[in-house]
Amino acid sequence: MTIMIRLYLLLASLLVAPYVSAEVYKCTAANGDVVFQGEPCRSGSEVKVDIRFGEQQVVDINQLISGSWCEIGTSVVADGTVTLDNAMRKTWIFSERQMVQHISQGQRQDTFKYAIRQTPGSFVIDHPAFGSGQVSWQVRKLTDEQLVISAYGGFTHLSPGNCEVKVARAQN
Repeated sequence: MTIMIRLYLLLASLLVAPYVSAEVYKCTAANGDVVFQGEPCRSGSEVKVDIRFGEQQVVDINQLISGSWCEIGTSVVADGTVTLDNAMRKTWIFSERQMVQHISQGQRQDTFKYAIRQTPGSFVIDHPAFGSGQVSWQVRKLTDEQLVISAYGGFTHLSPGNCEVKVARAQN
């Protein structure tokens, strides 16, 4: 019986292994200690260690995100079915070092400002509400008509422009 369980576990690990991947950053802290973490280094020296157990699609994004983007919805896969959230409207406004998010839900309107670090193809938001203080986003698609970003295993789909303007045009 133990042999069957071990064989089953081995087979299960072999089936899962092609889909496992991770990015690891080797950072040097201010005191000189070497630290490995899942987010880009905040300061000091940085070496990106890319651990791949399976093929990953290379995304060629050669520019920074800028301007206003209206969140359309989310999906489980980058090109999958987008789930719309009609109750909440989110406008993301990007500059090189800051991202502002305007969120409207019914009569409630909130604005959040986040310091970000952008590189072509990714950005990191610094905010304590995200647990460790940092969330690393990958840019999966960036065209004049569409922005698809991912973090936490899901994909967020945005279109250019301010959500409030788009909703007003749609109602008229």
